[in-house]
Amino acid sequence: MTIHRNHLAAALASLALCAALPALADTTVPSDQTTTTTTTTVTKHRYIYYPEHDIYFAPESMTYYWNSNGKWLSGTTLPPEDLPYLRSRGISIELDADRPYERHDYVIAHYKNKTDHDDDRDQ
Repeated sequence: MTIHRNHLAAALASLALCAALPALADTTVPSDQTTTTTTTTVTKHRYIYYPEHDIYFAPESMTYYWNSNGKWLSGTTLPPEDLPYLRSRGISIELDADRPYERHDYVIAHYKNKTDHDDDRDQ
């Protein structure tokens, strides 16, 4: 019987301690001392860039991006008049944009006159 009382007393003491811990741990930080951390994940997208006519190809989605009269268009096939530009070798690039033309100025500055081409459009 003494053993049961000891177990019961230990269980009650544990419950009381569990109930009291949140009150003991409550330390309020003044609002002028709080900080917020924001985590950003950057996803890289792979494209093949054809600098002769500023055409992009996204192998993962099998999508082409091209400029027509100042407007960027996309599709799974190019217009017939743009197909000859694919005969040149494309440059494999990675961009942090879902649409490559959003980083077109960067691509022009870094890849437009690049000479070591890497055509892996069919991979």
